[in-house]
Amino acid sequence: MQNELIQQWTELNKTAMEAIKELGEINTNAMTRLTQRQMEMVSLYMEGSAKQLEALSQAKGVPDLITAQSQLFAELNEKLMENARQTLEVLVGVKTELSSWVEKSVQNATPTSLTSKIPAKK
Repeated sequence: MQNELIQQWTELNKTAMEAIKELGEINTNAMTRLTQRQMEMVSLYMEGSAKQLEALSQAKGVPDLITAQSQLFAELNEKLMENARQTLEVLVGVKTELSSWVEKSVQNATPTSLTSKIPAKK
């Protein structure tokens, strides 16, 4: 009887550890994807700054400079909006993964599943 109880506790602990490991993987993947999005954002700003400096050096007057800056701003804005859309997709994907993880964890930890694993006293 004790061996059976120990085996059941071992099984419950194993299930809990698997759930924690899955959560860690979800978090790691989320942070990796969000970091990639952040790095792309930094890259966009660096690229925009370089283009702005180039436009400054090539401008022959204020009207040229204003036109160039307007074009650069529109281009940067479009790229930033795309980055924001992709970031939102990552976050929605993480939400879906976490929801699935919670459902699975709750299913594994329901009172009926726990009581079925613990033997009744004889």
